[in-house]
Amino acid sequence: MNFQVIAANALAPIGASRLVPSHNELAKLAYLHPQLETKKHAKLVLRHNGFSSNSNTVEGLFARLEQMLDVRRARQRECTPHTGHKNLLLQRLAQRRISAVTAAAKRCLRHGAAGGYSMQVKLTSDARAIDYMVTMGSNRNTYGGSFKGWQASEDHHKITVPVDWRTRVLKRGLATVGGMLTLNAQQLVSHGDIELFQATWVEQGRGYQVNVRQGTIALLGDESFHAKDPQTAITGVLRKVERAQGSAQPAKRNGYELTTLEFVLRYERYRDLDVYVEDALGLGACEFGVRSWCQLVGIDIEQGFVPLRRLLEGFSQCPLIEVRRTVLHVVAEHRARQRFVSKRAAFVA
Repeated sequence: MNFQVIAANALAPIGASRLVPSHNELAKLAYLHPQLETKKHAKLVLRHNGFSSNSNTVEGLFARLEQMLDVRRARQRECTPHTGHKNLLLQRLAQRRISAVTAAAKRCLRHGAAGGYSMQVKLTSDARAIDYMVTMGSNRNTYGGSFKGWQASEDHHKITVPVDWRTRVLKRGLATVGGMLTLNAQQLVSHGDIELFQATWVEQGRGYQVNVRQGTIALLGDESFHAKDPQTAITGVLRKVERAQGSAQPAKRNGYELTTLEFVLRYERYRDLDVYVEDALGLGACEFGVRSWCQLVGIDIEQGFVPLRRLLEGFSQCPLIEVRRTVLHVVAEHRARQRFVSKRAAFVA
């Protein structure tokens, strides 16, 4: 006979049975309801499973439950001499997992207000609990001298990730792909050479706030693309690869080979050129990544454009490959316009 698990707030069934459960049947019901506490709940369990709910059967169910719990407690006591070492290993493993998540979050999300910050990581087996929250606080102990007693802001980060985050996310190279923290990823069927992941990631918001997004991450070689659905992600990553290969001319290869500092110094002379959001999106960058990077480095994306010097300042803080590609594209277009104007002037002359 297959028994049902009955919740404590279940509705009482219509009608009653006189069937008395056997010793083994009571044991099965007790096994299915280890958290049984009240007589009302016990009666519901018995009645929903087709048994009498008189006082004798209720007492019998509680007696079997207590016997089962006694056996479990005895087993736990027997294991006590060995659990100390096991618990220590589990604590070390949990700490390694927490450290990996914390390090990834620090790499791509803003943290560290004047009054201090904290990062609390929780490991979970419940996919619904995965989240990233930032709460702001303050204290009056940070400043001294004439500023003593002034409030200093604090940012407190609460991160909840799967207990197997390192295997599920980190070892697949998804931890900070596209400059955003990946909280969870479940691999989907690949589209040719394109790897697809149903994922939850964190995008930098205003100040220290964050936005948790859900969608699909597509990976193809060194390129990635975040989107709301698999087809958009596939199209986006293919476009990025095509644009990257199309721009792989000798001069631009040199630009990609430069260190961050060398890159900034080389293109500082174009500092007054305007760079538009459409320049980055036109090169295949995903909108999620563009918004997150702008928030991280303090650029107001709603303005629509910024001078290239502001883009280089942000690149110094967070050298994202898409930003480098955008700078090279804008500079190349500027040079092409200059050459066209020069040729036209020479032709007119």
